[in-house]
Amino acid sequence: MATNSSRNFIQKGRFQRVLDAVFDFISTHRLFILILVIAAIVWTWVFNQAIPYFEQGVRPFRAAWNGAGSIDIFGYTLHYEFEGWADYDYYYATWANQFLKGLMPYTESFETIVVRSREYAVPYFFPPLFLYLCVVGALLPIHPYGIGALISLFGFITAFPVYGIANYLANNRTRAALSAAAYLFNPLVLYHTTFEWLNPAPFVFFIFLGFYLLMKQHRLSGTLAVITAALFKQTAFFFGLPLIAYLLKRAPERGLEQPESDSNTEENDEEAGDELDLFGFVKLALLAVAYASIASFPYLLDPGTYLEYIFQRAGATLLEDLSSPPAGNQPITFTVLLIVLGAPPEITQIVNLMNYYSIGLLVGLLPLFALMLFEKKNDDRLRSYWKRMFFLTMLLIIWLHLWSPRGIYKYYLIVVIPFLCIFSASDMCSSNVAISKSRIMSIINPLLMTILLLIPSRNVYLSFLLLIFLVYLFHRPLGQLYGFFKNRLSSLIRIHR
Repeated sequence: MATNSSRNFIQKGRFQRVLDAVFDFISTHRLFILILVIAAIVWTWVFNQAIPYFEQGVRPFRAAWNGAGSIDIFGYTLHYEFEGWADYDYYYATWANQFLKGLMPYTESFETIVVRSREYAVPYFFPPLFLYLCVVGALLPIHPYGIGALISLFGFITAFPVYGIANYLANNRTRAALSAAAYLFNPLVLYHTTFEWLNPAPFVFFIFLGFYLLMKQHRLSGTLAVITAALFKQTAFFFGLPLIAYLLKRAPERGLEQPESDSNTEENDEEAGDELDLFGFVKLALLAVAYASIASFPYLLDPGTYLEYIFQRAGATLLEDLSSPPAGNQPITFTVLLIVLGAPPEITQIVNLMNYYSIGLLVGLLPLFALMLFEKKNDDRLRSYWKRMFFLTMLLIIWLHLWSPRGIYKYYLIVVIPFLCIFSASDMCSSNVAISKSRIMSIINPLLMTILLLIPSRNVYLSFLLLIFLVYLFHRPLGQLYGFFKNRLSSLIRIHR
């Protein structure tokens, strides 16, 4: 009898501890949870708004609103071009149907369909995991919206690693919640992810999950998450550069990091933890290769064809007509901006060739990768290290989209938006700031930058992406200039009171 009473007491004690832990978690992250609840309602509403548009279409071109239009503001007409696409029905649903029919990707038979006696080309050149996601979505009992639901779900849960990374780097939960809100209510993310149901969301989730795990010193799981992202979309390959730069350094000891001050004092042991660890790197690299190989089975049985589809099939864009912008279905390269600006043909052609042969891409990527490799990793100041590394990663990804040999569409920028929401002000870009304060600019700045990308014509928005890159590159002097004018304005207000 006494034994049963003791067991009941222990079970009640465990239940109480679990209950206390749940309430403590809710209390600690209540602002983030509130944002998630509101965002879930908004995302569901936006998703449902796309369905009537989709149902009005005809297979294989069913799609939501293409995002083009105009609005009159104080007598002026503002034209906007969100750049929507019919990829969901034309490609994603088709790929799922082809696979369910028993056709294998990376083969000629997989690449064509016949609808109403007309043949359409539907080449598949993503890594295999995105195809599997399409298949799972097609099997859900909400056909034909299952794939869109999964894409939207991945887009929504990306808020969790965004919150985690922002909380780690800012050392401020309120600031992190504002970053998550800036992401969840971002118009570019809402439109292209949960309205158009376009493909980046799954790979973006695993990228940010991977780097969050790396920041929390989970090297293996973080590495595998980044590899998982690469098995969804090739853009993730470029995140391998910061991953390599980090994994080459000795792993920090768990719990070693100490609270960091807000000063610029010199460290006693500036290079503690900065030693090379080639053995550890090779071990993780072999595990990553093994994991990617297993996920790529059975396509690796024909490695030449598989690798050709993954690395070469998408191709690069070399514009032949430099007198006018390319057709509306073509990706945009930096060359298009020069065409619109009326630059001399010789300069335009040089940029055209630099883009096609990846010269422009390498001009930015190599210095940024070198900075990552030589960034000092002090295990007593890991937060400062990661703030700098992740900032360089953002610059690298923006540069990639500026100089992508293939060119880009606006929805590719979904991967850029979480960076803008995390690095929303100059204090977050500085590794010397230990605690970033909560401020409304954490929401306003990402929104303003997104508007510059989402609204303008597809022929000119790369100019605004370049502007954003330059703003981040020179964030220190710009932040100082902003602080100067802010202080002067505050002084003038006090004088006139």
